[in-house]
Amino acid sequence: MVNLVESSGTVAGNPAAAGNAAVAELLTQPWIIETLRELAARHPGSLRRVAELRALDASSPIFWPFHAPPLPLCTAEAWGARIRDVDGNEFVDCHLGWGAQALHGHNPEPVVRAVREVLGRSTGNGYFPPVALEHMKLLAELLPHCEKFALFNSGTDATYAAIRLARAYTGRRLVAKVEGGLHGVHDLAMHNTAFWYHGHPMVDFPPAGPEGVAPVSPLAGVPAVDAQDLLVLPHCDELAWELVERHRHELACVIAEPVSSSFPFEEKSLPFVKGLAETCRRVRVPFILDEVLTGFRSGIHGMAVRYGIPADLITYGKVISALGLPLSAVGGRAALLDAAQTSGMSLADLGHKTCLNTTHLGNHLALVASHASLSLLRDQGEAYYDETRAKVAWLRGAVRRFGETHDIPIYLVGFGDFIGSFAFLADGPLRNVRDLARAINPIAMYVLTLLLRKRGVFTFSMPLLFTGGAHSREDLELVYDRLTDALLEMKRHRFPFVLAS
Repeated sequence: MVNLVESSGTVAGNPAAAGNAAVAELLTQPWIIETLRELAARHPGSLRRVAELRALDASSPIFWPFHAPPLPLCTAEAWGARIRDVDGNEFVDCHLGWGAQALHGHNPEPVVRAVREVLGRSTGNGYFPPVALEHMKLLAELLPHCEKFALFNSGTDATYAAIRLARAYTGRRLVAKVEGGLHGVHDLAMHNTAFWYHGHPMVDFPPAGPEGVAPVSPLAGVPAVDAQDLLVLPHCDELAWELVERHRHELACVIAEPVSSSFPFEEKSLPFVKGLAETCRRVRVPFILDEVLTGFRSGIHGMAVRYGIPADLITYGKVISALGLPLSAVGGRAALLDAAQTSGMSLADLGHKTCLNTTHLGNHLALVASHASLSLLRDQGEAYYDETRAKVAWLRGAVRRFGETHDIPIYLVGFGDFIGSFAFLADGPLRNVRDLARAINPIAMYVLTLLLRKRGVFTFSMPLLFTGGAHSREDLELVYDRLTDALLEMKRHRFPFVLAS
């Protein structure tokens, strides 16, 4: 077993260097090198194109810092829960576009047909096509707790817009977020975000005390945040509620996810977040519920309604889009959203309104695709969620029982319907995001990703599982068979599932 604490004393006291040493020690084992060679031999076309792309493109998702997949694929075809690469290899897709395609799978025929029908005759961007009104009426039907909506292109756009709306409405500057919250990649959001961006726990967590958590960003190029701009609240700690009350006259808003991918445990996160939202309501601080991940993925109304979380603004992304066409939304109280809506007299808006518009906002093809996809979800109704929950419950139970039988600490962790990952967890309490970061072995998860790829299961950069209507029960049974075979291979080679702390 590799001990990161002991390693840190051998690499000039540098935790990041210690982590790199631990990774090198584990990933240079002969059987892993042979696995990498075998995978490389299967993907010559992908590897050649990746090398050419790297010379020209710095923004492809396959080059994403902190989340790049091993041996990236060039994907030629996608249908349902399957993808095929340029070398002809077929995979069960557990990634599904970061879950954005998880509602109905890749290229569902009703959605493709709806988009095809407007191609060649609709207006493009910058106009008001009929579908814009139709789609707003559908959103109002599916999300009756929201009075009004604004559309954007990404989850990052939506959370940034919600913050600006709250600042415009209140005239205040300070924003509070919860440690570990993943709200996109704008500057405020990228402070104290998901632990894998920071390299926690191999890189120390920032100090936390009675005034909150010290703000820190893992990204080069993000300026140190001003104390007037950001307050970082401790995760799953009632001190967060006290800090909101203490700063109520300074706060423009508080933003939080109902459950975070950094801590995917509903039973622990939801009481904390609901208490945070109720505190905001009591002290009259706008609360932004970030449902970019959970919107339409925890019942059709999302977690705001399912768990009774009061919110002034709610952000939506991921599955609100379809066919990979960018779309996101902010919904909530009309009083806040009206800060960005014209009065109809441009000069009267000066000094009283904010602006969130961009050239491609409300793209007609994105609206048509979203409308078709969400209409299909509405028509399927509760049966969709019942079927998804039954499939996930079966898989979770099967994975847990396998781990117990073979003494492997493997779990399917996640939330909603369904956003999660296969993870190895060390024994010990999991009270908050810091505990989870210390309990996870990211090196073992990387190796599991490689072994699943070898067996025809694609999970991008870690053993993710986004599911819903895309996967049949048979698909998940296949994933289970490939997963357990990979785990037994790791055990045969005595690979450490957890790291000593």
